[in-house]
Amino acid sequence: MCGQQSVETDFKRMRFPKQAVETSVDLRHSGLTLKSTRKNLSKIYKTPVKADSTIHRWCKKFAKQTSGIIEGLADLLHCDETLLKTNKKRKFFYFWAIKCPKTKAIVGWHLSEHRTLSDAKKLLWEARRRFPVSYLPKAIRTDGFPGYRFAIHKVFSFEVKHDKFLSFKNHSNNEIENFFRCKKRFPKFWDINYARKYIGHWVYEYNKEKLNFQAIFIIRLCKIILEGGNHKLYIRLKSIIKTYINNVVIK
Repeated sequence: MCGQQSVETDFKRMRFPKQAVETSVDLRHSGLTLKSTRKNLSKIYKTPVKADSTIHRWCKKFAKQTSGIIEGLADLLHCDETLLKTNKKRKFFYFWAIKCPKTKAIVGWHLSEHRTLSDAKKLLWEARRRFPVSYLPKAIRTDGFPGYRFAIHKVFSFEVKHDKFLSFKNHSNNEIENFFRCKKRFPKFWDINYARKYIGHWVYEYNKEKLNFQAIFIIRLCKIILEGGNHKLYIRLKSIIKTYINNVVIK
């Protein structure tokens, strides 16, 4: 029939299957170039993708974004920002992030063209949306940027202490600085809107890996306790696991 799709698809008005589209988005965000992603996708699904721009459009449209509350956060959070390269000479984007040393998750992130007090506040508000209702950190450790101190007091009043790092040895911010090594895998971005979608998907997959690993560890621990005959502790931990999986693990 004229106009009939040659490939079954889960997306309306698209001739490529949903699994192929999602695989291409994941491959692209794992660090492959558009060209390498297109070639690998064609080999895997035996369906030729003719243009790199097709992969680019899929990444913009179907990138996943982290949402929901993150439980089990530490009393101290680490906050910092770094520069990301663009395709324009001497132009950079600022990638802001807050990381929890306990869950290893990125609690909040923000992308901007400038390094201002307003951007610092947007980062903190984004992180606060992920906090459980009864939770506030005791302190947030940052570098020497003055905007952080004012932003913390503005978003959290004076309930949260601003902890400015003092030395790289005894009072460092290495938790978040080591995380920023991930930017070596990022491409050079053409515009900030695509960069936000790219990083949003990347953070989603990063948090999913870290939080799911913790859930698996807790489940294995429960099995060991059950095998040891401590049924009361097993029942207690089982209820904790249900709460943990419902609230923490990103699905």
